[in-house]
Amino acid sequence: MPWFSGAELMLARLICCVLLMSALVGCDGREQGVAVEPPSSIQLAKAVLEEIASSGELNSSVEGLQDRLESVRESDPAKADELLAGYTKLMAIPRGNVSKIKATAKEMAEKF
Repeated sequence: MPWFSGAELMLARLICCVLLMSALVGCDGREQGVAVEPPSSIQLAKAVLEEIASSGELNSSVEGLQDRLESVRESDPAKADELLAGYTKLMAIPRGNVSKIKATAKEMAEKF
Protein backbone atom coordinates (compact mmCIF):
# COMPACT_ATOMS: atom_id res chain seq x y z
CA MET A 1 0.00 0.00 0.00
CA PRO A 2 1.51 3.38 -1.01
CA TRP A 3 2.30 6.00 1.60
CA PHE A 4 0.67 8.81 -0.35
CA SER A 5 -2.16 8.83 -2.81
CA GLY A 6 -1.60 10.53 -6.14
CA ALA A 7 -3.35 13.74 -5.04
CA GLU A 8 -1.39 13.93 -1.77
CA LEU A 9 1.88 13.40 -3.60
CA MET A 10 1.05 16.17 -6.07
CA LEU A 11 0.12 18.49 -3.20
CA ALA A 12 3.38 17.69 -1.37
CA ARG A 13 5.39 18.42 -4.53
CA LEU A 14 3.48 21.66 -5.08
CA ILE A 15 4.19 22.78 -1.50
CA CYS A 16 7.89 21.93 -1.90
CA CYS A 17 8.07 23.91 -5.14
CA VAL A 18 6.34 26.93 -3.58
CA LEU A 19 8.71 26.86 -0.60
CA LEU A 20 11.73 26.52 -2.86
CA MET A 21 10.59 29.41 -5.07
CA SER A 22 9.94 31.56 -2.00
CA ALA A 23 13.43 30.91 -0.73
CA LEU A 24 15.00 31.68 -4.11
CA VAL A 25 13.00 34.87 -4.59
CA GLY A 26 14.01 36.02 -1.12
CA CYS A 27 17.69 35.45 -1.87
CA ASP A 28 18.03 37.64 -4.94
CA GLY A 29 17.48 40.98 -3.22
CA ARG A 30 20.66 42.11 -1.55
CA GLU A 31 20.76 44.58 1.25
CA GLN A 32 22.74 47.70 0.63
CA GLY A 33 25.80 47.83 2.82
CA VAL A 34 26.56 50.85 4.93
CA ALA A 35 29.86 52.50 4.14
CA VAL A 36 31.95 52.67 7.29
CA GLU A 37 35.01 54.85 7.38
CA PRO A 38 37.81 53.33 9.44
CA PRO A 39 39.19 55.53 12.19
CA SER A 40 42.17 57.67 11.25
CA SER A 41 45.62 57.13 12.68
CA ILE A 42 45.13 60.26 14.76
CA GLN A 43 41.89 58.92 16.27
CA LEU A 44 43.56 55.58 16.99
CA ALA A 45 46.54 57.30 18.64
CA LYS A 46 44.24 59.35 20.87
CA ALA A 47 42.25 56.24 21.81
CA VAL A 48 45.45 54.39 22.75
CA LEU A 49 46.63 57.31 24.88
CA GLU A 50 43.25 57.52 26.60
CA GLU A 51 43.41 53.79 27.33
CA ILE A 52 46.89 54.15 28.81
CA ALA A 53 45.76 57.19 30.83
CA SER A 54 42.94 55.06 32.23
CA SER A 55 44.87 51.85 32.93
CA GLY A 56 48.40 53.10 33.54
CA GLU A 57 49.75 50.10 31.64
CA LEU A 58 52.16 50.19 28.74
CA ASN A 59 51.08 46.96 27.10
CA SER A 60 50.82 45.86 23.49
CA SER A 61 48.54 48.79 22.71
CA VAL A 62 51.61 51.05 22.42
CA GLU A 63 52.82 49.07 19.42
CA GLY A 64 52.34 51.30 16.41
CA LEU A 65 51.65 54.38 18.56
CA GLN A 66 54.81 56.09 17.37
CA ASP A 67 53.79 55.61 13.72
CA ARG A 68 50.31 56.96 14.45
CA LEU A 69 51.78 59.98 16.17
CA GLU A 70 54.11 60.45 13.21
CA SER A 71 51.03 60.61 10.93
CA VAL A 72 49.99 63.81 12.75
CA ARG A 73 52.91 65.45 10.94
CA GLU A 74 50.85 65.56 7.73
CA SER A 75 48.36 67.98 9.24
CA ASP A 76 50.35 69.64 12.04
CA PRO A 77 54.14 69.19 12.13
CA ALA A 78 54.59 71.18 15.37
CA LYS A 79 52.01 69.07 17.18
CA ALA A 80 53.65 65.90 15.85
CA ASP A 81 57.00 66.99 17.27
CA GLU A 82 55.37 67.75 20.63
CA LEU A 83 53.52 64.41 20.72
CA LEU A 84 56.60 62.43 19.71
CA ALA A 85 58.59 64.13 22.46
CA GLY A 86 55.83 63.08 24.85
CA TYR A 87 56.01 59.54 23.46
CA THR A 88 59.75 59.40 24.19
CA LYS A 89 59.07 60.66 27.71
CA LEU A 90 56.24 58.12 28.17
CA MET A 91 58.35 55.17 27.04
CA ALA A 92 61.17 56.19 29.42
CA ILE A 93 58.90 55.96 32.49
CA PRO A 94 59.49 52.75 34.48
CA ARG A 95 56.56 50.33 34.01
CA GLY A 96 55.88 50.27 37.75
CA ASN A 97 55.27 54.03 37.97
CA VAL A 98 51.57 53.82 37.09
CA SER A 99 50.62 57.31 38.27
CA LYS A 100 53.32 58.96 36.13
CA ILE A 101 52.32 56.84 33.11
CA LYS A 102 48.68 57.84 33.56
CA ALA A 103 49.52 61.54 33.92
CA THR A 104 51.82 61.61 30.90
CA ALA A 105 49.37 59.73 28.67
CA LYS A 106 46.51 62.00 29.78
CA GLU A 107 48.60 65.08 29.04
CA MET A 108 49.39 63.74 25.58
CA ALA A 109 45.77 62.80 24.81
CA GLU A 110 44.62 66.31 25.70
CA LYS A 111 46.86 67.72 22.96
CA PHE A 112 44.66 66.23 20.24
